[in-house]
Amino acid sequence: MSSRLVVVVKTSLWLGFSSAWIGTTLAAEAKKTSSPIPEAVIAVLNQHCYDCHDADTTKGDINLAREEIDWHTGAAAKMWEKTFNVVAYQQMPPVNRVQLTPEEKQTLLGFLNTQLTQHTRFGGTLPRRLNRLEYRNSIRTVFQMPDFDLSPGFPRDTREQGFDTVSEALVLSPPLLEAYQQVAWQIADELFPPAKEKPPVKTWKAGIHDLVLSFSAATLHGDALRLASRSPDIMRSCTWPSKIEITSSGTYRMSVKTSAFRPKKGDKPMILEVRARDIAASDRSRATSFRLLKEIQVTQETPETVTFDVELYEGQTPLFRWVNAELDHEADAFAALLEERFQEPRFLAAWQEMLFPGKPRKRVSITPLRGRNGWDIFQRHYQDPNLNLADATLDNRYTQAALTMAKDPGTSRQLGDALTYYYHNNGPSLQLHQVTVEGPFKLVDGPQDLQRRNWREWNFGVRKKGETDEEFADRGLRLFLPRLFRRPVSDEIRHSYLDIAKQHWAAGHRFDEGMHLMLRSTLVSPRFLYRETNAGELDIYDLASRVAYFLTRDPPTSVIVHQARSGKLKDPAVYRATLESLLPRSPGSPMIRDFTEQWLDTRLLPEIMPDEVFGFSAEEVELAKAEVEHFFFTLLTENRPLRDFIDPDFITTSKRFAMENYGYKLTDEKRANPRSNYTTEQRKIERLPIERGGVRGGLLGQSAILMATANGVDTQPVLRGVWVLKNILGTPLPPVPNNVPALTPDTQGAKTPRELLAAHTKSASCRACHQQIDPIGFVLENFNPVGGWRDQWPAIKVKIDPSGVLPDGTRITGYPDLKRWIAQNITVFGQCLAEKLMIYATGRLPSYAERQELKQIVTQIEQDKGGFRDLLLALMESKTFRTR
Repeated sequence: MSSRLVVVVKTSLWLGFSSAWIGTTLAAEAKKTSSPIPEAVIAVLNQHCYDCHDADTTKGDINLAREEIDWHTGAAAKMWEKTFNVVAYQQMPPVNRVQLTPEEKQTLLGFLNTQLTQHTRFGGTLPRRLNRLEYRNSIRTVFQMPDFDLSPGFPRDTREQGFDTVSEALVLSPPLLEAYQQVAWQIADELFPPAKEKPPVKTWKAGIHDLVLSFSAATLHGDALRLASRSPDIMRSCTWPSKIEITSSGTYRMSVKTSAFRPKKGDKPMILEVRARDIAASDRSRATSFRLLKEIQVTQETPETVTFDVELYEGQTPLFRWVNAELDHEADAFAALLEERFQEPRFLAAWQEMLFPGKPRKRVSITPLRGRNGWDIFQRHYQDPNLNLADATLDNRYTQAALTMAKDPGTSRQLGDALTYYYHNNGPSLQLHQVTVEGPFKLVDGPQDLQRRNWREWNFGVRKKGETDEEFADRGLRLFLPRLFRRPVSDEIRHSYLDIAKQHWAAGHRFDEGMHLMLRSTLVSPRFLYRETNAGELDIYDLASRVAYFLTRDPPTSVIVHQARSGKLKDPAVYRATLESLLPRSPGSPMIRDFTEQWLDTRLLPEIMPDEVFGFSAEEVELAKAEVEHFFFTLLTENRPLRDFIDPDFITTSKRFAMENYGYKLTDEKRANPRSNYTTEQRKIERLPIERGGVRGGLLGQSAILMATANGVDTQPVLRGVWVLKNILGTPLPPVPNNVPALTPDTQGAKTPRELLAAHTKSASCRACHQQIDPIGFVLENFNPVGGWRDQWPAIKVKIDPSGVLPDGTRITGYPDLKRWIAQNITVFGQCLAEKLMIYATGRLPSYAERQELKQIVTQIEQDKGGFRDLLLALMESKTFRTR
């Protein structure tokens, strides 16, 4: 049996054992009691429920006709909690049946509240594995590999309750087991790589068709590739072979054939820089970030070959840049060069026509002018015999506007991409004809070899003089296992892994091979892959892990583990200080980004393509998402009251975004061309003041959320209404009955969404839920699919009627009324937010008893006039949070 299969089998056996243990644990924890149902409650159930939910009917598989409640299993709690919810939220009895009187409702709900609070327990999370993000971050942190990432094919996590942290959905499938094995091999290969053997000498030849044409950095002409720019951005100035990748660090011989195309007389020799590019590096890298190998002087217009010896390392390829080219994409240098070119009237006139077609119209967007497209437009004007040269003077306003544009960093790079073609066609440019690499002649330690050594020493320590293999491995495990398993490790467990290596050595394998197998075994251990496996109150190490993964999405730091080991973390003051130290420090913190993406569905935005009619760019989609994250961060760090989630006196977005999408008024801000790209300054997120009670401000007025609850083309009141009930108000909704037809829009465009829903909800089975959904959905119809304001439905040109009646009888006439109602009932939102945070943090849906605790916390925060930060800290000090 192979070592890989042994590990898989061991893991599978553990899972089978753990499943039985989990079931035993849960059964043991269940409260073995029964509760008689009072006659008064039975009378209410008999009057309003038994017609559909007794032993004979059991509609929806629910039988309420019984004299006592058996709490032996969780099924009873789920059924009676569901009963509580549908009655409390007026979803039952059906609207065409006699409704409960206030006294009857109090009798039934009071009894159920008492019983559910008493008989539903705290905790109940199954031992949960690390989700995809936690697993990746754990590898990065434990092994000090910040650039480690999972392959695109690594299995995705299933979502439950909107989150990918819920234990019931985090199953361990065969594909995931195999993926864990592959990662274990990958990591073990880095720390204990296979023995290196010198490969045979190989020769690579790269002709011009094997060299990369990046953006407009290079073009092909005959037997040559021409370079034109000295820009430090490799994608704008460099080329490199697409088929040469060094796999063994060593000494190589390189030959480069070059020539000069139309060099200027009197100029210094062209200098070709040869650097060692890391293939894995981004094409947006700077050339100077790569190691310089050689500078070649190119003086002849006929091809010459230069041969030299270099060290190339694993994962590298040669990179070529004309370092003293005339053209530079950097703003100041580009503007100066352009001004020099403007001395030629025809060049200047053609450039003006390219930027300001049909003067005096406003300039066009720069993006379509980049690269070959811009050059073709310029050439068309330049070669036009009727080109008007009247404005082709340096003091002309169009000339000055063109120079101002050239001094903008973003614009200079894009226009520089067009100007490169001038040099490619007219010179001067540097020509490459062929690149040859031969080797390796001798192996050397490259950066990756040194990095592997550092990783190995970080995780297992430096081998001491005279230390045996077993002594070194044992000492390394003492250092490594507690970090990997996030808790102290017993001698028995440590020796079990040491034995794996010893048995492999005894079978004749090398030291590194035994360490390789041992390391792989630890990486597929349940002690690493799973969190919080002990039922009941979390022990101090599981608590440290829960806190760390919740607030940082990383495993606990050595400082927190030390506090746990010393017992200091049990001190409430130390625990509170630890929580505060781990709170997010920026809007882009992993916890803020991950939680808001899942709670508010902003993770869906990249998949939504707004209709062109809205003019909503990809940049604006990113800014909309950033607004949500900055808003959440502001409320947390400033400890703002919970009502500010709904109706604040500020927004957090860029000034331009606010002006163009929210109608925000700024007297000192000029309105930008809506077709132009955002500048760096225009992308800056700021805190902008607004009046409370308006249509902007708060979660429900933010573009990202309004986009996430639409499809980019149109809106659906039901979709938005359901979303608000689930994610803002925490209202549970029953599943749609099987016999209810889907709501389809009227293809003739003759009916409003309100009329379509009115027809749909004539059925009593639909009406109860839609009485809750529709008023909220309609009041948000004034927001289009990207969050812009509208007064009429565009397809039918009918004025939008946003009015409605909320389930408690409150009449609303527009979105500000809904904001006001939620703000006045802010504990409803607060409890919903608390539940979402706890689902995300604990990996389970809170039980009825836990929700009562969360409700008490939210109520207390409001009574104390506390804020969101107070709420978050109180939740992490709760019994709900501290129980598995």
